[in-house]
Amino acid sequence: PFPSVALVGYTNAGKSTLFNRLTGAEVMAKDLLFATLDTTQRTIRLPQGRPAIIADTVGFVSDLPHELVESFRATLEEVGEADLILHVRDIASPDSAAQAKDVEAVLEQIPTPDGKTRRILEVWNKIDLLEPETRETVVGQAERLAREGTAAAVSAWTGEGIEALRDTIASLIDDDPETQLTVEPHRGDLLAWLYANGRVTGRETDDDGRVHLTVRLHPAALGRLERLYPDVID
Repeated sequence: PFPSVALVGYTNAGKSTLFNRLTGAEVMAKDLLFATLDTTQRTIRLPQGRPAIIADTVGFVSDLPHELVESFRATLEEVGEADLILHVRDIASPDSAAQAKDVEAVLEQIPTPDGKTRRILEVWNKIDLLEPETRETVVGQAERLAREGTAAAVSAWTGEGIEALRDTIASLIDDDPETQLTVEPHRGDLLAWLYANGRVTGRETDDDGRVHLTVRLHPAALGRLERLYPDVID
């Protein structure tokens, strides 16, 4: 029921390092072709408690043959089904633009479920390796594009820009409808369920101890709520 985020990128772009930074996990991060051969998934909490599933996938290389794409079909299918794709780029590499085109070419080979719009956020990684003047230009450009939800500049190694990236991710996947709920004082179980399965955006407690919540819930989570806790929706 949680929105899904998939990391893709050219080999050595820093995907696994970024994954580790976002999740706190220890995933092998090496300068090796296909260092990540399968998909590693974790549940993360975005700003304001928004839960999401994030997946680290295989690194791409130049002219990835169609046959090789087929061999990683199961892994890459998760990319096609993701609610948001983070295209991680080594922005300090002189080949960054060419590598980005290679990744985009592979993404075009991955089918998207019917009716789903592919949403991609470029993550310009390794800004700590840029010369100061170049870095200022790159960060400024990324900040302008961030307002459109298309790019973010970070250093997965130092952590710079990670919190802003979290905010951008949350804004791009936070399209679940808001629901108004009233929780009786003795329903701590319901309150805990709502915090675990949705994102609470407003909370007030009245004089009788009732908690009035505004919560964003994925439609599947809303369906489970109605089955588990009938008569709670205002």
